[in-house]
This record gives sequence, C-alpha cells and structure tokens, in this order.
Amino acid sequence: MYVKADGSVEEAENVMKFMNETTAQWRNLSVEVRSVRSMLEEVISNWDRYGNTVASLQAWLEDAEKMLNQSENAKKDFFRNLPHWIQQHTAMNDAGNFLIETCDEMVSRDLKQQLLLLNGRWRELFMEVKQYAQADEMDRMKKEYTDCVVTLSAFATEAHKKLSEPLEVSFMNVKLLIQDLEDIEQRVPVMDAQYKIITKTAHLITKESPQEEGKEMFATMSKLKEQLTKVKECYSPLLYESQQLLIPLEELEKQMTSFYDSLGKINEIITVLEREAQSSALFKQKHQELLACQENCKKTLTLIEKGSQSVQKFVTVSNVLKHFDQTRLQRQIADIHVAFQSMVKKTGDWKKHVETNSRLMKKFEESRAELEKVLRIAQEGLEEKGDPEELLRRHTEFFSQLDQRVLNAFLKACDELTDILPEQEQQGLQEAVRKLHKQWKVSQDRTETPCILNEGRSLSVLRSKCKRNLEIPGKSL
Repeated sequence: MYVKADGSVEEAENVMKFMNETTAQWRNLSVEVRSVRSMLEEVISNWDRYGNTVASLQAWLEDAEKMLNQSENAKKDFFRNLPHWIQQHTAMNDAGNFLIETCDEMVSRDLKQQLLLLNGRWRELFMEVKQYAQADEMDRMKKEYTDCVVTLSAFATEAHKKLSEPLEVSFMNVKLLIQDLEDIEQRVPVMDAQYKIITKTAHLITKESPQEEGKEMFATMSKLKEQLTKVKECYSPLLYESQQLLIPLEELEKQMTSFYDSLGKINEIITVLEREAQSSALFKQKHQELLACQENCKKTLTLIEKGSQSVQKFVTVSNVLKHFDQTRLQRQIADIHVAFQSMVKKTGDWKKHVETNSRLMKKFEESRAELEKVLRIAQEGLEEKGDPEELLRRHTEFFSQLDQRVLNAFLKACDELTDILPEQEQQGLQEAVRKLHKQWKVSQDRTETPCILNEGRSLSVLRSKCKRNLEIPGKSL
C-alpha cells in the first residue's frame, strides 16, 4: 500500500478505510464461492447416487414382482439379500429428498412424482416379502452359530486329545507336546471370545425358534462350556510339568547319544585292529583310544541310569503325567545295558585274543632266537681252526648236546603263530621258517665232514706217536 509522502492525514485514513472494506468484501465473496462450490459438489454427488440407486432398484423391483408368483423356496432364495435393497431404497430417498430441496420447482416436481411411484411399488412389494429379511438374518445367525460350534468342538476335542492320550516318554515327544500345549495356551483366549459371541447369537436365535430347538442349543452350549473349562484347567499344569520334565530328558538324550557314539568308535577300532596288522606305535595309540572309549561308555552308562531313574521318578510321582507311558524309555535303557554287556564281552574276547597272539609271538621269537643262536654257534664252530684233537673234542661235545627239540619247538611255535596270522602275513613267516630250517639241515650235513676229518687227523697223529714210541725202544735195543 502506497500513500503520498506529502499527503494529509485524512487522505491516509481514507485510503486505509477503503483497503479494509475491500479486504472484508473479498473474504465474504471467497466464503460464498466456496459454499456454492461445496453445494454444487454435494448436488452432483446426490444426483449420481440417486441415478444409480433408481436404476438398480427399478430393475430389481421388476424381477422381484415376478418372483411373487414363484414357490416359497424360490422366493426365500431370491429375497435372501433383501436387507441390501432396503439400504438401497433408503439411499435413494435420502438423495431424492436432498435434490427436491435444492433444485428448482420443475425439477423438484418431477423428482417427487418419480419417488412417489417407486415408493408405492416398494411398499406393496415389501409388505409381501418383509418376512424374508428377518428369515435371511436368522439363517445368517444360525450359520454363524453352527460354524462357531464346529470350531469350538474341534478345538475342545483336539485339546482334550493332547491333554489325555497316552504319550511315550522321550525328549522329542515331550518337546512336541509342549509346542502343542503352547499353541492351546495362545488359542484359549480366542476360543473364549468366540464362546461369548456364540452365546449371544444363541439367545437371539432361541427367541425366534421353537422351544425344543432352543433347549437343544442351550444343551450344546453347556457341553461346550464344560469342555472349554476342562481344557483351561488342565493345560496349564500339564505344560508346566512337561517343561520341567524336558530338562532331564534332554540331558538323558545327550548321554544316550554319547554312549552310542563311544560304542560305535569301539567297534570301529576293534574292526581296524582285527582286519590288518598295525605298527607297534599305532597299535598302542588305538589301544589307548579303545580304553578311553570304554571308560566313557562306563561313565555315560552310570549317568544314563541316574538320569532315567530321575525321569521315571518324576513321572511316577506326578498326578498330571499319569498318561505318560514309560515303556519305550525302559526298553531303551534295557537295550543300552545289553549293548554295554555285549561291548564288554567283545572287548574282553579281543583282549584275550591279543594276549594269546602276544604269547604265541613271544614264544615264536624266543624259539627263533634259540635256534638262530644254535645255528650261529654251529657256524662259528665249523669255521674255527686249530688243533684237530681240540677241535674234535669241542665239536663232539657241542654236537652231541645239539637237540632236535630246539628245531621242533621252533616249528611248533611257527605252526601256532600261522593259525592266528592274517593270510597275507603267513607267506613271510613261512619264508623265514624255511630259511632257518634249511640252515639247520646244512649245519647238520656240514658237521659230519669236519668230524670225520678231525678224526682222521687224530688217527694220523696217533700213528705218528706210536711209530716214534716203537722207534725209541728199537734204538735202545
């Protein structure tokens, strides 16, 4: 806003007054424009609603008037959605009345005429079929009631089954039961809410139903309430005690798994040691592993016995877990005892077998060492040089003491060892035996010649002495 700098005060006040009046007029005009626009939009909306409802209602009225001459079942089926058309009729009248009030007189007169005709037809028809609106609502309530009864009955039956059917005691079975009970815990509030809804629905239905049908409905509701109450009373303590039982059962399951793992390792170790020969270091390592697994089996068995006793005592004392069946658990414990005894026998037999093998191997090594010693002394004696008489004496003394039993003991030890050795190792043993046996025969054959030679040398020396002794007396003579 601009005012002359040299203007008077009065002029400035007049300008301010003009601007204020103009601003007020503009605001009033703006409000009127918005009001008119809003009114026009509402008129357009009502014209649309009126036109749509009139068209659909006229078409339906024509079909409905024809249905009046049809059978009762056909009419009941056709007028099942009568509440929808009641809403449409109300919407048509609301829109029509609004338009009558807002349009000019000619348009309003036409609208009044059209509404009078349609309302007249509607009134005549509605008087004939109004009972079907209530029947449709009754059918809807009965269907809702039936559906709820089915849902609640199914829930109660399934829950009662989970709460009371026999259950084999195991970690997995109890864990699954806990999951089912937690699901029941979550669904109970929902079922309670549905029961309250269905109770109200049943009361509405019985007001319009025969007395016998009402009694039957109330009996059904009473039975449902009893079943739901029993579920609510039972699931909570059963859930709590099952959760408490799951803790020792889980530990017992771990111990049983550990036991069978150790048992499997024992079988693997024995199989490996029986199948192929091992080096001394590896045999010692495997034997230590075997002892460790045996000890673990023994400790685990003790824990399993304590754990199973704890579980069985918990189930036996509980008043809530009476339907828990311990037969499977007892059978598992019995199977573990049998497996343990079988393992003890198998490892015991294997140890006896190893001890027997060790004894036979030691016997074989001792007899071989004795035989090799004899053969070495014999070889050294055959290769020895010196005075024939002395050699003869020593050879005669050694070989006269040489006993065939040394060889026989070695051969017997070899035969015994062959019976326990794997087939692939028997060939090497037999080669060693043949070699020593051959050395024995060669030594025996070679001992005869040196003895004869030594004897010959001794006779020659004797003859020489005799000759010298004879010569001395001759010279004397």
